[in-house]
Amino acid sequence: SYIFPAGGQRGKTVEVRVGGLFLYDKCGFEMLGPGVDASKELRRTRTLWLEGPVLPLPDSQRQEDYPQDMAGQVKIAADAAVGVRHWRTWTSQGVTPARRFVVGDLPEIVEKELPGAPIPVEVRLPVTINGRIFPHEDVDVWSFAARKGQTISCEVEAARLGSPLDSRLEVLDPSGRSIAENDDTFGTDSFVRFTAPADGTYRVRIHDINFHGGQAYVYRLTLTSDVRVDRAYPLGGRRGTRASLTLTGQGLPPGPVAVDLPADAPAEYAHRVEVAGKRSNPFRLDVDDLPEQLADEAKTALAPGQKVNFPVVVNGRITRPGHADHWSVAVRKGEVIEFDLKAQRLGSPLSAVLSVLDKDKVVAQSDGGPGGRVDPLLSFTALADGHYTVRVASRFRSDAGPEYAYRLRMARPAGPDFHLRFMPDALTLNRGAQVPLKVLVERTGGFKEPIALKWEGLPADVTAPAVTIAAGQAAVDIPLKTTPSTKISSFALTVRGTAKVAGRAVTRTAVFAGEPGVPDLDTVRVAVALLTPFKVVGKYEMGWASRGSVGKRRYRIERNGFDGPLRVRLADRQARHLQGATGPEITVPGGVSEFEYPVTMPPWMEIGRTCRVCVMAVGVIKEADGSEHEVSFSSIAQNEQYVAVVEAGRLDVTPGRASIRAEPRKGVTVPIRVTRGKDLVGAVRVELIVPGHIRGVAAEAIVIPADQATGALEVTFRGARPGPFNMPLLVRATLLDAKYAAFAEAKIEVEAGP
Repeated sequence: SYIFPAGGQRGKTVEVRVGGLFLYDKCGFEMLGPGVDASKELRRTRTLWLEGPVLPLPDSQRQEDYPQDMAGQVKIAADAAVGVRHWRTWTSQGVTPARRFVVGDLPEIVEKELPGAPIPVEVRLPVTINGRIFPHEDVDVWSFAARKGQTISCEVEAARLGSPLDSRLEVLDPSGRSIAENDDTFGTDSFVRFTAPADGTYRVRIHDINFHGGQAYVYRLTLTSDVRVDRAYPLGGRRGTRASLTLTGQGLPPGPVAVDLPADAPAEYAHRVEVAGKRSNPFRLDVDDLPEQLADEAKTALAPGQKVNFPVVVNGRITRPGHADHWSVAVRKGEVIEFDLKAQRLGSPLSAVLSVLDKDKVVAQSDGGPGGRVDPLLSFTALADGHYTVRVASRFRSDAGPEYAYRLRMARPAGPDFHLRFMPDALTLNRGAQVPLKVLVERTGGFKEPIALKWEGLPADVTAPAVTIAAGQAAVDIPLKTTPSTKISSFALTVRGTAKVAGRAVTRTAVFAGEPGVPDLDTVRVAVALLTPFKVVGKYEMGWASRGSVGKRRYRIERNGFDGPLRVRLADRQARHLQGATGPEITVPGGVSEFEYPVTMPPWMEIGRTCRVCVMAVGVIKEADGSEHEVSFSSIAQNEQYVAVVEAGRLDVTPGRASIRAEPRKGVTVPIRVTRGKDLVGAVRVELIVPGHIRGVAAEAIVIPADQATGALEVTFRGARPGPFNMPLLVRATLLDAKYAAFAEAKIEVEAGP
């Protein structure tokens, strides 16, 4: 479900928590790409859980996941390239698709997550903050010092990393006044730039726009007053030349900047500029080997437009609403030109329409490419000798500005060639079954030849037939097959294809179709998986349960040949939000086919609501080769759920004071009254529950005898600065009669200061 933190600074070792479902006590782990070395295995650790406020209807009835935390580490080399890496996990029952982790070069901090109202945390710029919006309705607040006139950028990476967070940023000045805000800039990721109006301490608030939250709502928030490039124009240049770029951002020189483009630069080249000893963030440039031409708006404003000789890459911008660029190109009859426009692929917001005109008549047009590509791709064959006009416009008349840039490549068709893609990047292959791996082929330059596929990394007991992608065929499914005795394992599969291109054999390696520009996703991770033999079963039951009590449900196990012990706990995947219900991990001994599971109902559950709880049984299967594999079954079906309608609690506790003042080295007496429901008898223990992050508060627990209803807690405040009091203290009352489970809670607000 997530990795936290979602990145790290190069040259550092990062302790990470990977949260997921059904990862058990340990799972395999890999991080792909150069410059990172990760733990080969993750181990289960204590899961950090923050409950948050009560969810109202209908949110409380939605299906809810409860990922368990697994611990590991990632070592990042000091010379690791800044950017995204991908990671995957797997167990004996499956493998996860690749997710993202970011290598950065600024100092980084990791949020220490606390319950209660947000407490501003001071940071020093520049910094990348790794945080989570957890629980729901959480707001994180980060403070920093700024000087008058200082320009500061605040950028969120969340959705771009696969996080469900739809962020909103707000900047507060030293007086607490809101001076900047944003919710969507990079998709749903937020970005704010502001200039400090005065010296002082500023705050940045971040939360989910819908006030959702959870364990997976991770983010990276970068705050910097250093050099930052938002965009460049043109969007690229010719390899091996010096390009003159106009850069927009902060801390940049006012005029054009000369950038040397390496002769061996990849098609999408990440460049960084240096100003006064400060290096900027990486920004993408598209590089090519063709001559370059920059638009002259006086010439491109009207048809026939600015004259160019192809092959060429032209660079332009749609700067005004309704504006279009026109390029004039001379073509001979029968000549073929391929027009490849890049805008959104390079970070431009332009949604372009590309047209070819013969005088005033449109003879070809495109507003997108094959396979759902967002930028236009067009092949045009000239009907006669002459000058044709190539027009670039925005699909939406109002979309215009200096950021609406594009690069248009005009060239004769490239020679025949092909590229291979696969999907998905992770496959779960149950033992004794088969599953297809889809391989796609992108044919260019009229390439139609057959392609012979071969595999590397396939174990001997996993088979795949020899496959040839037929001439002109665009895709093929490769069936991977196991037998009932195939070894439970995980392996990385590489797919290569060989074909005759222009008379010579050419071999290409397939990459993931979901992110074709990412070279580290060139393997498929396959898990040969075990099915779970046992089941937890029961008949549908629904009863009543008092809040502040322990309900129980009896289950039966269909073992189906499995005789080992089972560990039973709350399931990672629940049919409904649990509303705070908890349960222990119990062990059902080998051979035993019935058990009772206790569910603790918190005293703050809403009365009249249905509580639904699913349990998960985990067992270890021992193979003939001595290996051991954890498998599980979850009681998601309605008949196997613990279902109860919540009714009023039978025990109540009421503090005599709703709030108290925390005066250092002093004490406060809090009268306590307990109320026992009908037929409830026995002594009651009353204690003060102090959240772990609140310092300097203590109170000795008291016992109110069975024949009494009142007592007093003596609360003391130790040290010079007790607190922080960002949430109430909790008074908990527990019935000491072993026959009945009953407890109650009440809150006491604390005000700091004399």
